[in-house]
Amino acid sequence: MHIGSEHEYINIIEIDRNAAGSPCAGNIKAEITLKLHSFQGSYDEVWLEHSEIMRFLSEVKNLESSHRGSAKIASVSPDELLFEVRSFDNLGHMEIEVQLHCYQFDGTKYRPTFLKGEFEINPSNLHKIISIFEAFTI
Repeated sequence: MHIGSEHEYINIIEIDRNAAGSPCAGNIKAEITLKLHSFQGSYDEVWLEHSEIMRFLSEVKNLESSHRGSAKIASVSPDELLFEVRSFDNLGHMEIEVQLHCYQFDGTKYRPTFLKGEFEINPSNLHKIISIFEAFTI
């Protein structure tokens, strides 16, 4: 689901999920797309742990009701995804900061690739974020 504007957004799509009763049950594999004006990237191997999704959901719900603080989630593999939603002033304005990271093989070695940035969102987008992550827990 798309969060942000036409020129600055994050899109999160569930690709796979570990089945109930299996090791790491409820973990999801997602494709994350980040666009920051003329810079953009996508990575479809991001795993999110079920317990982290639940914790993040709780933080976003608190953020939605108070319009203060932040909510953060990170991927299972360190630094593949860092996603934070936060209030940046006393008026309740919100912004998102995202970092995508992967290693790409160029034929001789794996090389790191990063895309990181932040953008402002309308506070009404917090409900959309909650809906996205609640769908990951069903």
